Amino acid sequence: MVEQKMGDKQLKVYDLFRLAGWNGHTTDEIEAATGLTHQCVSARVNELANWKDDNGNKAPLIERKGIRRETRTGRSADVYVIAGLSEAEKRQAADA
Repeated sequence: MVEQKMGDKQLKVYDLFRLAGWNGHTTDEIEAATGLTHQCVSARVNELANWKDDNGNKAPLIERKGIRRETRTGRSADVYVIAGLSEAEKRQAADA
C-alpha cells in the first residue's frame, strides 16, 4: 500500500487531499491547516505530484485540478486534488 511508503508529513498532506475530494487544496490551505512551513508543504506536494511506483514509473498521487484559488496573501495558486479526480470531473461535466 502506498501509504506505508510515506513519511509522516507526506501522509499528513496526502490525507488532507483525500479528505478534500473534488474541492482540493492549495499549498497555502495545507500550510494553514497543518501549521507546516511553506517550504515543507511545497516539497511534500511536489513529492506527491511526482510519485513513482516500485518500478520507477510515474504514478502521481495528486494532480493540478486546472483551477486556481486565492491564497491568504491574495495571490493566485493552483488547486490540487487526488490523481484521477480532475479527469473524472471532466467526464462527468461532458456527460451532463
